[in-house]
Amino acid sequence: MGDMLFFLMACLGLAETVDLFMGKDFIIFFGSQVEEKDYDTKKVFAVEKWLFAADTIGCFLLSKGAFLGFAGQMTVIVLLLLTLAAHGWVFNNEKFMTESGLLKKQRKKEARIAWRNRKKDKK
Repeated sequence: MGDMLFFLMACLGLAETVDLFMGKDFIIFFGSQVEEKDYDTKKVFAVEKWLFAADTIGCFLLSKGAFLGFAGQMTVIVLLLLTLAAHGWVFNNEKFMTESGLLKKQRKKEARIAWRNRKKDKK
């Protein structure tokens, strides 16, 4: 069952990789968490296409995990976790954001600071 899940994830990653190489998006800005207007899509796509390509290859390898052995599978999983961290870095790095994205990030930071200081203000 796990092999099929990795195969399906690889197929999804392949579709996104192809779209990103064509300058389009399939999944990144699909939900409501990340808005396309908040990011410089050319910069984001330039990095994300390679990250999705690595994810796709890793998932295809894990779908055929029996020939990798345990050490090979663990190595691929670590590499996938590193690409996951890189995806997060891209969407939190200000160099990939537009002015509206920077403004939203600043508002969120101010809200977090206000939330942390709420008890101090009550005293």
